[in-house]
Amino acid sequence: MVTSAARRQAALDAIRQVVAGMRPADAETELVDFKLEEGRRDRSGRLVHISPQHEPAALALAREAACFANTMKGGCLVVGVDDRTAGVAGLVGAESDEEWLRRRIHALTRPSLTVEIEATIQAGARLLIINVPDALQEIAVDGRLRTRMGTDCEELTGDRAREFLEARRGYDWTAESSGFRLSHAEPDALASAIGHYGRRQGTAAIGERDLATRLRLLVDDAADPELNRAGALLLCTFDGTNPQLDLLVTLAEGAASRKRLSLTAPLMTAYDQAMRMLLDVAFPAETRVIAGENQLVRFLPELAIRESIVNALMHRDYRIDRATIVALAIGEPASVLKVRSPGGLPPGVSAARLLAVQSTPRNRALAFAVRGLGLAEGEGVGIDSMYRMMLRDGHPVPEITDDAGEVVVRLQGGPPELRVRSLFDASARRQAALGEDVRAAIAIDLLTRQPVLRPGQLAEEAQSTIADAIRTLDLMLEAQVVERLLDGSRSYRLTAGARSTLGPRIRYRPRTSLEDRMDDVDALLDVMQTISRADMMEQLGMSNATAGRVRREMVKTGRLVGTTAIRRGPNMRYRRPAS
Repeated sequence: MVTSAARRQAALDAIRQVVAGMRPADAETELVDFKLEEGRRDRSGRLVHISPQHEPAALALAREAACFANTMKGGCLVVGVDDRTAGVAGLVGAESDEEWLRRRIHALTRPSLTVEIEATIQAGARLLIINVPDALQEIAVDGRLRTRMGTDCEELTGDRAREFLEARRGYDWTAESSGFRLSHAEPDALASAIGHYGRRQGTAAIGERDLATRLRLLVDDAADPELNRAGALLLCTFDGTNPQLDLLVTLAEGAASRKRLSLTAPLMTAYDQAMRMLLDVAFPAETRVIAGENQLVRFLPELAIRESIVNALMHRDYRIDRATIVALAIGEPASVLKVRSPGGLPPGVSAARLLAVQSTPRNRALAFAVRGLGLAEGEGVGIDSMYRMMLRDGHPVPEITDDAGEVVVRLQGGPPELRVRSLFDASARRQAALGEDVRAAIAIDLLTRQPVLRPGQLAEEAQSTIADAIRTLDLMLEAQVVERLLDGSRSYRLTAGARSTLGPRIRYRPRTSLEDRMDDVDALLDVMQTISRADMMEQLGMSNATAGRVRREMVKTGRLVGTTAIRRGPNMRYRRPAS
């Protein structure tokens, strides 16, 4: 649960980031959205004044408030901010009367939504903070249902509206009665489930009923208990004529398959057969020596393969009962795995923000059982693990898209980069937390393509807060993977040891002396808010000529702006631009 105070604090923190120079659009989160009132810009784009009781502004803000209300956390609208303009200049002020606006939002929403509206003065501008709680019922404006997708407000129609309503009302298709009894379970499926559970939990074999109880697969206490649909899918010949998973090993997408499995329920045996085909035939392992240890390597990491298949089985929409999960292992030898799963991403989940959002399984009963069996990673970390393991072997991050109501996961593999894995493993040995930190994996990948990394870029790439990015970089500092360009700065580069380990994996072109010196100035600006040419000479050891050349280039490229009326000479001071 996110409290009203926590939402308000998130809004104030985002405003402070803008005042410090950030572009408002970059400071927005799932909890905070910056808005300019409807009508504040005329057709030419100029800012104009509106009435304190401007109805178009109220209607637009009511729609945005409903979006936040239709989430699990609510959120805050910060009104009076032009999200295209960085820094204090973006705070143009709100002109709506707060009490009138609160009443209009209440009147325009169905059922009526009560919000808190607070007027605040920030950097001389009057802003309105509209604090929106998550609603007990779905909130509509002008008869339309909308919700927050990452940092966007989107309308829901058709199946996505149905899924949204079911999720908010706690409906789970896989938790409903199936008509199958425990005695209907296939012996091979039961044996598989018991084996997986024992390995996951580190326990001796348990009885069939005890297993079904622990996995919450039963709906009654009869002598022969009935299974819910999750239990029937996992253990029985549920809809036995319809393939649940079609697995093809092929030279190219669209070409005839070399090997094919068309697998029906029970899902336990379907999963086992699919993983045998993928691990033994499509992506076989070989042993390689890495940092003095024998390790198994494949053209795709086993964990990434497993998560892509399990996520499809766990999250697909089973009410599209004639549809099938299609998995393609592509290449000779196979280096690509593409999995297409019926049913789009759940409402409120954006493909562009999968690392940032909490896991919201479509089939909660099935997801609980699958995780209890140890087939999937812990709740909310499956996507993180796929990213981390792909990057650990030097592969691109997974491509995950919502394609016309189907989720498509594409893993691009190939021969693993053993130098990259060696650096990952060494950093995890020095600082254990880095072994499970997807931000660290993303940071190392970025630093193989560029010489310097700052927390803001890592936060953007990892879909995290800047504070989380700084924590990760500080752990990498302790593990001697990165170093600061300057003590106290927030500019990081790989250490000499890390660069030596990666060797030819580092793919950026050699740096010029001028580029290196400009990065040094960026680092100095973390320590000093404004600098002069004399500071560059004293703090960075530059000659007068070098300092002048660096200053001119950084001003020319927009990396420095003047802060004083003096336009020439050693006393002229500079800072970073607001954007």
